[in-house]
Amino acid sequence: MTVDFEECIKDSPRFRANIDEVETEVVEIEAKLDKLVKLCSGMIEAGKAYISANKLFVNGIRDLSQQCKKDEMISECLEKCGDSLQEIVNYHMILFDQAQRSVKQQLHNFVKE
Repeated sequence: MTVDFEECIKDSPRFRANIDEVETEVVEIEAKLDKLVKLCSGMIEAGKAYISANKLFVNGIRDLSQQCKKDEMISECLEKCGDSLQEIVNYHMILFDQAQRSVKQQLHNFVKE
């Protein structure tokens, strides 16, 4: 919605109605941005729990790999699997850290201003 400059000068009822409409749109956008910040926070918290569970799983694989040292092939496969999963966990940590700093924090700051 745009506000006509001539209407601004006249301060007409149409101008007042346009101002009310624009203010309503701004309030709606702020509410949606607040909701988005909360959803992002929830995603980040769920991601942290997911990362913790994955770390425990990777440690379990590595423990099993150590237990199977006598069978070199199984031990090696488990070790590679653990390393690959650990790399995925590391990328997830980066992803959620970036979501925290780039999305959540920036949106939060934008809404506050």
